[in-house]
Amino acid sequence: MSLQPSDRGSAAPATSRAALLSPILGAIRERAGADRAADATVFADIFYRRLTEDELPLHSADGWAALANDFLDFARERPPGQARLRLFNPDLGRHGWESPHTVLQIVNDDMPFLVDSVTMALAELGIGVHVLGHPVVPLSRDAGGTLRAVAREDGASESLMHLEIDRQSADGIAAIEAALRTVLADVRAIVADWSAMRAKMDSVAERFGEAQAHLTAAECAEARDFLRWAADDHFTFFGHREYAVSGSGNEAVLCAVEGSGLGLLRARDVGKPRLLRSLAASTETAEGSTDALILTKTNARSSVHRPGYMDYIGVLGYDAAGTPVAEHRFLGLYTSSAYNRRPWDIPLVRQRYAHVMEASGLEPNGHSGKALKHILETLPRDELFQSSSEELHQLASGILGLQER
Repeated sequence: MSLQPSDRGSAAPATSRAALLSPILGAIRERAGADRAADATVFADIFYRRLTEDELPLHSADGWAALANDFLDFARERPPGQARLRLFNPDLGRHGWESPHTVLQIVNDDMPFLVDSVTMALAELGIGVHVLGHPVVPLSRDAGGTLRAVAREDGASESLMHLEIDRQSADGIAAIEAALRTVLADVRAIVADWSAMRAKMDSVAERFGEAQAHLTAAECAEARDFLRWAADDHFTFFGHREYAVSGSGNEAVLCAVEGSGLGLLRARDVGKPRLLRSLAASTETAEGSTDALILTKTNARSSVHRPGYMDYIGVLGYDAAGTPVAEHRFLGLYTSSAYNRRPWDIPLVRQRYAHVMEASGLEPNGHSGKALKHILETLPRDELFQSSSEELHQLASGILGLQER
């Protein structure tokens, strides 16, 4: 059952689609009644835009009509800025249609990450998805969130998700609902603060060097370039928070600055203060700008977009004596375009790449030099982001040695 978002390039021809939908639209007009027939018909037409001849026998025309009409009734009331969610086991007598699966329906503002975040949460719970529909429908509402009309010009695009998942008991339904409400709240927080987080990174990049006096102008420029590169659609922002150092010496800790959180870090518990000495970048090294930038992974897995541990970009600020006194912490995931970039095109990473090639002593256009370049180009990007120049040199040289032997 392909209740997928409309893809105009692959939709059935208008005549055949009209023939498929005609009995369903007739049935929904009868179900909806005269006052609601127009909206219900438009809604069903959008909802079943990609219904195929193979899928039609799954329900009777009245069954398809009942499904769409029931979903539309559920969507009639939605408080502004909130998602509506329900899970139920459809019953023919009560709902007018039935399914061997549990049904999950969500009505929400249209925003990024919804489908992949919901399906990811279900997968992590070990729950299979058998049907997925995600029409985006313009709905006009009054100030309180009551539906006025479907597909009218003044309507705002809303995401309507219909999923049929493994059959669940009442306890299973409650657990799934709790997990999904958390995920949907995370998505909303990220999307609401995305522009502010991106602007914050641009601002930090612009001012980089003011609180890093121990770095050279070239090192500051490279760090600024990396932050601007990340903000330029190479990093999906999930959260930001500022920290200030309290105490001194081995007892110095990073404490969250009240009210500085954005996205996932806007309202989350800040946790215990973190010892400054636990940060890899808190002590002097020979790495130049990496003294002030922390590129690593968090110990928390992403609840949004795609699975895996979140990426962490930390920007340290120093006092006149070169002691760390503050941090801007950004959480998120590098985008697919970041992982597709060549090492010599990524700020900071290009310095490490140049170091490895020079330290190898190999002729760049020779056989071994080309092999080393290929190794660096094909290494996982996480290794390039998180390794120091020397660590990367040892890793790439070790791989080259194994290949040659």
